[in-house]
Amino acid sequence: MLRDDSMAPAQPDRAAIGLALEAFGGAMLGLLECRRCLVLTLSRPSGFATVAARVGFDDDIQPSADVITHLVHRPDWEGSGLFNADSSDALVTELLGRGPEEPTKALAGRLPASDGSDLFFVAGWRTHALSAPEMVCVTRAASVIWATTQGFTQRRHENLSLDTLLQELAFPAFAVDHQLRVLETNDAGRQMLLAKKPVRLDRGALAGPNSLVNNLLHHALRDTMASRSDRKWTNTIIPLSTDHRAFAFAWIGAAPAERDMDRLLVVIPQIDPAAGARRIATAFGLPWAEERIVMRVLGGEPPWKIGQTLDLTEATVRTYIKRIMLKLGINRQIEFFLLYILTLSPFAEGCRGQIFRGEPHPASSSVERDRCPHEEAR
Repeated sequence: MLRDDSMAPAQPDRAAIGLALEAFGGAMLGLLECRRCLVLTLSRPSGFATVAARVGFDDDIQPSADVITHLVHRPDWEGSGLFNADSSDALVTELLGRGPEEPTKALAGRLPASDGSDLFFVAGWRTHALSAPEMVCVTRAASVIWATTQGFTQRRHENLSLDTLLQELAFPAFAVDHQLRVLETNDAGRQMLLAKKPVRLDRGALAGPNSLVNNLLHHALRDTMASRSDRKWTNTIIPLSTDHRAFAFAWIGAAPAERDMDRLLVVIPQIDPAAGARRIATAFGLPWAEERIVMRVLGGEPPWKIGQTLDLTEATVRTYIKRIMLKLGINRQIEFFLLYILTLSPFAEGCRGQIFRGEPHPASSSVERDRCPHEEAR
């Protein structure tokens, strides 16, 4: 059964796991193109669901604890792996809810988490069920996503002051108030403000390159402030520029300490094509010939330019890109940057553990490599 801990005081480790589960659920919705995802950690010794998060749900969808218990203990879902489901499955439908016009396919997964627990999730609804090769790719991606989100969110609950956290971050980072006024920043943030790209100061407030980005910034800020007040802890990633030659994004979340309740954290990761290509190649087992292609894609080079640099024809480069996308389970070149985000290291050297050094997660490196059928590289 699902343990009721609603009256117990939140412990830092449980709160960190809850944040990681929310971040994992949001990432899986984007990866699977679904609308709702329930994700939880399940203790193997006790069989209890210890921490759970619901992403994308309306308030009117409130499944009982018994539904979750029956679902996670079904004999066909006892082992690790991913499993297709559809709307004919009464338990899945009750768990996710489903409108009359929504698609009919869903995906459930059970993966090793840590400390004697499993990570269990159900996401829906999809138009098509995943094929066996796609299952392999999504399993690998889910392992990388979980390793990254868990490591980052756990860091938030260490006994750090906001000043210390800002200085530990390798990327430009800003502590802002509810009107985006910059209260503190690190050295990298000051350099970015001097360059005025991709953000700048506008009468003391953080501003993007255009009104659309500014609206996204303020909307994300409002969501984060609201979630902090009711303990839902929303974190948001918004694009600052979608130009593949100068791709930039911002991560917006609550400041880590209770004493900083009036402040929010805006982090703007910097694209390092070489380091990003190395992490992706390590996680997905790409050879050097393909790693150097990924590096140049992350650097914003078009296929003809990559061909000139590597002494290859444009057609050969496009074939390489198509092959790499098949292995990574993606179908658009912009998704190379999603993988970059999911594997990047947010902290400066010496301030993090294995995950933040960009080393491969054991679960991802042990998965058998396979190919995923997708569209041709664009």
